[in-house]
Order: sequence, then structure tokens, then C-alpha cells
Amino acid sequence: MINRRLTAALAIGALPFAAGAQELDSELTAHLPEGQPVEGVLRVAAEYDDSQIRIHYKFETDDPSWMHQMLRFEDGEWVRYGAGSGGPDAHGHYEDRISMLLDDGSVDHFDLYGGWMTSHEGIRTTASEVSSDAVEAHPHLGETLGRSDARKFLPQSRDVEDDAETNWDAVRDTEELEQLQADGVFLDLWQWRAHRSHPMGVADNGYVLEYRLASSGSSMFTNNWDGDAEQPAWMFDEEQTGLVALDWDAVVAGDYGQDDPYFISEDNAVPFDPDRDWQEGDTIPQRFLQEPEGSRGAIAAEGGWEDGAWRITLTRTLEAPDPMDSKTLEDGGVYDVACAVHTGGVGARWHLVSIPETLGLGVEGATITAQHSDTRLSDDELDWVELPLVYPGQVNWQWLHSQDHPGQDDILEREEGLQDFHALDLDLEDFRRFVLGHDRALTED
Repeated sequence: MINRRLTAALAIGALPFAAGAQELDSELTAHLPEGQPVEGVLRVAAEYDDSQIRIHYKFETDDPSWMHQMLRFEDGEWVRYGAGSGGPDAHGHYEDRISMLLDDGSVDHFDLYGGWMTSHEGIRTTASEVSSDAVEAHPHLGETLGRSDARKFLPQSRDVEDDAETNWDAVRDTEELEQLQADGVFLDLWQWRAHRSHPMGVADNGYVLEYRLASSGSSMFTNNWDGDAEQPAWMFDEEQTGLVALDWDAVVAGDYGQDDPYFISEDNAVPFDPDRDWQEGDTIPQRFLQEPEGSRGAIAAEGGWEDGAWRITLTRTLEAPDPMDSKTLEDGGVYDVACAVHTGGVGARWHLVSIPETLGLGVEGATITAQHSDTRLSDDELDWVELPLVYPGQVNWQWLHSQDHPGQDDILEREEGLQDFHALDLDLEDFRRFVLGHDRALTED
């Protein structure tokens, strides 16, 4: 397959980069941080019965992370470590994640562009990131949602006439957003989190419309922080865990395994004791885990890291736990999906993504065919598929519609998408160079 659009882009200045770290301007966050992978493979299989679907993942990594933000005692104060932005965390304090966006055909063009249609000018950790003051002053994002940064959203949620002008702040009014949501014009987001959800036996259920939003119900994590006292709210229950805090040097060295109390939850914690003789380097997780309720906790998770790979299984009812934030799946149905993986202690946009694929329940010809079975299938019985992953860079919806994009005409005509011109199984190397070249161009500009 000859990728004519990609060839044209490379010819006009998207120069190839060598694989590995790219030293671009960190002040613009238009860089590929040292150690960040630029490609990978996610193995996926699926099975279902009359009431549930199970999604199985395998992702190989020699650098897994089930740690997250930490509170360290130093110089008489508790200091937070782990920001989750700007590339890999210096101490690995950011959890691995595996995500899947899913749609039933209600979101126009998701089948063509996948997660790239949720990336826009102004979102966090990009060269065009808008200020927190601007977001906080926005009547919907700031005042209603209480947000301080712009994150992924659907273009359908913005009131614009030209897709090239899908601005972060042009949010439709509340009635229009509610109607879109009622019509199913949102992306179902299944997000497995190695620290903030997995220890509770769940994945984090959410959706994308005018923002990346949580599903209804209560969360499986909250902040372990007493803002008034400026100290943790909880510490480990020594009688149950054998400790009251983790050791900083052991955390950094990766000495805490999956069977150790690397997380703090309502099942292994007691209220924080400020009068205890806290020592330099005592460390307590900054997230407090709890049992979720409602649609937010409707996706069960099991598995872990074993033999060099994450081996994770997610289970959810075929029926949407809440049709306002989740999609119902049916026997014989075909659904559009796009997957992403965060690994190596990275958050935000530093991740690997797939191009849009299809999930079919008992349907041959879909990229991922979920097998119907009344009993759970073994690993060998599952029909595994390999999804190529690539670093997505800062390619966004506005740029795809601009004259700077060699494929602008095809985008505007809505006739062909990433599968047609950027088939990763054939053009992964060129696609990677193209994306990195785009990052470089943003920095030079």
C-alpha cells in the first residue's frame, strides 16, 4: 500500500527522527521525553455470554508501574511527589493504564479517526495549552465542572460552523449537551488503572463528551489529604499491614510488589496520627482507595503483571450500567474501538494509541471478534489479535482540517480515515516519523 498523503507530508518538512528519545523544547512540552516508547503492541481478545462481555489484554513491558503519587515526610512537612505530566515521572510515580474508547455508531467519524478526534488545540500538556485561569473562568468548564485545564472532548460538543475552528471554549449550552448525551453522542471510556482502580478489583468507567468525564456513581479513589492540617488523612493500619508508612528509598527502587501494601484503602488504613514520631523519608500514597458505586465501578478487573507482561481481564454487563454514560452491547453487534496504553511512569498525552478498529460480538470480519461461550474460555481458546500502537504526538482535530495537513481534502469529504492512509501494520515507521516530525515543527514554530 502506497501512503501518498504521508509521503507528501514527509516531503514538505516532517523530517524523520531516530527511534528513542527526542530532545525538543520542554518549555513548550512539544517533545518526546527520554525513555518514552514510540511504538508497541497490545494483544486483545474478547468473549461474551448472554449477560456479560470480557475483554482480555496482554501488554509486554519490562518497566511496569503500579505506583502513583506519593506523600513524603521531609523537613517536618508532607510533600507530594508525582505530577503525571511532562513525560515520565522522575521516580516512576505514575500508574500504568490500559484504555479503550468504544462507540456504537452514534458518534460520527469516530470510526475514521479514533482518539485523534478527541485531541484539540488548548488541551493540557500540548504546545497550545490554555492557562488554568482561562479554564477556571469559563462558565461551563470552570464554573460548572470545576476544572482548571482543558482535556479531550468531542467536536460535536462545540458550537462552531467550521471543524478547523473547534475551539476548546466554544462549548454548547447545557440543553444541547444533555440532548447529545441522551442521543448517545459520547464515547464510552473503559480505563484500567494499575494503582487507582485495580487493587479494588475494578476499572474506571467514564465517557467523553464536552470533557473526559466520570460515569455516574462514586469513584474508587479520592485524595488522601487533609487540607486544613496539611497532612495525610489516613495512614496504614500497622496491625494489618505491619507498617504505618512506606520507605521512600524502597518505593523509588521498586521494592514493593503487587502483593505488598503499595496502596492505601479503606480496608488497610486508620486515621492519620500527627503526633507519631514521623521519620525523614516516611511515605504514604496520596490516593485513598474505596469501594465505588454505580456505573463508575461497573467494570470488574482482574489479573496483574506476570512474566514480563500485563495480563488484564475486564468484565462488564452487556447492558449499559447507565445509558447516559455507557454503551449497550448486543449479540451480532459491531462497535468501533480505539485503545491506548500508558506505561513506564507516564501520564497525560505521553502514551501509545491504536488507530480505530472494530469489535464484533460473534461477528466475523471485525478486527476483534468476541467469541460467544457459556463458560469462560482458556487463554489458548481465545482468539487473540495484535493491535499496533504508536505515539500520537500533538496531531489534533484542528490541524487535520487545516491546509497544513496533506490529507485535508479527504478529511473534509469524510470518505477515508486513518485505516485508508495510515495503516499501521504497513506504515508504522513512516507514521511514527510523521508524528514526531509534527512535534518538531510545533517546537520550531
